[in-house]
Amino acid sequence: MHDTFLNERIYDALLKLCKENKIIKLNKVNIAVNIDSHISENSLREHFSERNNSLLGDWTKIIVEKQDVGKLNAVINSIEGESTDE
Repeated sequence: MHDTFLNERIYDALLKLCKENKIIKLNKVNIAVNIDSHISENSLREHFSERNNSLLGDWTKIIVEKQDVGKLNAVINSIEGESTDE
């Protein structure tokens, strides 16, 4: 249950970052989560897919590192993507 909440928070944060930086396609995402977290590359892909969001797809490299961050926290270390000129 907690990982579902964290997946949603990561999703929202990525959407916000992409909007702020005019990124229309994520090529690489590096995220740190708690050592005991069940957040994974697959869970993040499923979360985006369930929301029919094309920002993240098969082309996206997702790196999930297990670190000593808070239980319901994630740190987005970096994102790389294609941006729009608008």
